[in-house]
Amino acid sequence: MQAQDHAHCPPTRAAEAAPHAREARQAVGEVIPSERLLLGQACVTIDHDGTHYVLRATRAGKLILTK
Repeated sequence: MQAQDHAHCPPTRAAEAAPHAREARQAVGEVIPSERLLLGQACVTIDHDGTHYVLRATRAGKLILTK
């Protein structure tokens, strides 16, 4: 994944925050530390099958993935 300038990342809104999961789900596949995905930035854009998603770290230490 290439690092990009993410100054365009929209600000986090309370309405976008996902509710807490009712139960934890088992992860499948490789575990990737968030630091490796974010590359020291507050947010990164992920291209998945031609659709762009923004992965953002909040000040509270949470992650938000938006389309």
